Amino acid sequence: MSKIDLPKLVTALFTFKGTNNDELCFRKGDVITITQTDDGGWWEGTLNDKTGWFPSNYVKECRSPDSSTKSSPEKTSQESPIHQRLNRDIVLKDFLESERANVAELQGLVNNFLQPLELTNVLKKEEYKQLMNNILDVLDTHQRLLNNLETTVIQGPDARVGHLFLSLAPRLKAIHINYCNGHPQTVAIMDKYRDELNDFMERSGAVTPGILVLTTGLSKPFRRLEKYAAMLQELERHTEKNHFDRGDTQRSVSVYRDIAEKCTYARKQRELALQILTSGIKNWEGEDLSTLGEILHVGPVVLAIGADRRDRYFVLFPMTLLVLSTSHRMSSFVYEGKLPLTGIDIIPMDDTDDIKNAFEINGPMIESIIVICSNREERQNWIDYLKQDQSSSSSSSSGIRRSPTTISHTSNQSNGKIHQLAQECSLSPKNKIPWSVASLRPAAPIYNLKIDGKTDVTDSSRTTRNPNERQFEDDAIILKVIEGYCMTVNARFTVNPEFTDDTTCKGKNMDSCDINRGLPENVEALKTQVMDLQSQMIQLTRQLEEEKQSRLQLTGTVDMLVKRRFNGIDGLVP
Repeated sequence: MSKIDLPKLVTALFTFKGTNNDELCFRKGDVITITQTDDGGWWEGTLNDKTGWFPSNYVKECRSPDSSTKSSPEKTSQESPIHQRLNRDIVLKDFLESERANVAELQGLVNNFLQPLELTNVLKKEEYKQLMNNILDVLDTHQRLLNNLETTVIQGPDARVGHLFLSLAPRLKAIHINYCNGHPQTVAIMDKYRDELNDFMERSGAVTPGILVLTTGLSKPFRRLEKYAAMLQELERHTEKNHFDRGDTQRSVSVYRDIAEKCTYARKQRELALQILTSGIKNWEGEDLSTLGEILHVGPVVLAIGADRRDRYFVLFPMTLLVLSTSHRMSSFVYEGKLPLTGIDIIPMDDTDDIKNAFEINGPMIESIIVICSNREERQNWIDYLKQDQSSSSSSSSGIRRSPTTISHTSNQSNGKIHQLAQECSLSPKNKIPWSVASLRPAAPIYNLKIDGKTDVTDSSRTTRNPNERQFEDDAIILKVIEGYCMTVNARFTVNPEFTDDTTCKGKNMDSCDINRGLPENVEALKTQVMDLQSQMIQLTRQLEEEKQSRLQLTGTVDMLVKRRFNGIDGLVP
């Protein structure tokens, strides 16, 4: 299109309703301006300032349009083709200059401030990494965009800027979403070291206040991204209706508007997640939130309970779904309940007059929950995240269930640990010999042992002791043995009954969800809990009897050893 050509016009023979957003809809008799013709049977054209694709056999060419031809409802452009091209060139130059300024600003921020900051002791290594985020990737991507844009603009009227932006859209989207995900953490680092960073920026040449220069520079990537849709729309406005880049330019407007919205959504998601983790949750009495893992998704939902609607926030962790509400002043979050992801079903619901964009959560330990989302896309996001997280949590829990076998095996070796503890109390640490009854005898200040574990009576020197001193030492040895046994028993009671904690958590999860239940449901839930408690009591009783038997055996063994030791000492003392 190096010279001004007359636009090619076609008349619609049939009505066409496009199914995709890049297809053109028209009625029979509409006059369409052709922008591209493809050998595959699809042409691209403009009607009513909308450009899209349509089947070529739905139209016929208008060889000499006159007043007898049915006029198209589209408005006649007030600009001549020459003026349109001049204005388009001006828009392209402004576009190019603004992109150069954007790259120069990012490059200056990195070279003058961010890279020298690494050499200082203002931030720790991990904090510096969080502050930098992936800004180097952002800079590299925009530098590539600038180089391609300069090459494209040189082509003059034939420049396909819209096509260029469409081809780079996937890369720009991935880089900027990643940057927006990490930006809230960057802001937290700047708030934490505000004074130190302000002093560093001003020492490095930034205008006062230096922290504002850093804040503005680090927010530049997503602020620039939000401008692309408007700039491309201005370019489209000055692009001729028959220009072969008009369709790509028009489509790039919607593409970059969607990218900007997704990046803003991702940034707000991470800001909300960071606020939940740092500000605390009222009525939360469990472990620290950081122990639940990383927040995968968070957002507002509505819980439908009959005709009642309750505004809630869902916070998704790797194995837990947290349910929160907001305080009356909207100043903090309030804990309402949590659901384990194992054993629940996620079921999409069809739209009705009362409920739209909803899905259902049900399971054996909870009453059915109907969750209403703000739109269909958000509903699908929650369904995908929950199902994906369910599969990962199921595989993790299968590995956890195997742990009691190892714990039980450890508990059964408690007697061996007691023997080892007695050996360590009575023998020299340098000589690891088998335990024997003689090991319980009190050691003299110099106590030589042979390899076979017997004492050398001729070379040893003993000091005379009164009966009270020997009695105290005897009691101390017995006490150490009993303490070692009790420590092992406590470990068994603390770790082994894993099902108790699991059942308790389930009961808390069932009771903590803010859902009204009828009397029959509450009765059934209580019956289930009573049955679980009965089974727990039976197992605990059995374990208690086993421990009693073990304690009686230990008492008999210790008494027997003490008697033997006294008999041996009486035989040795003159």
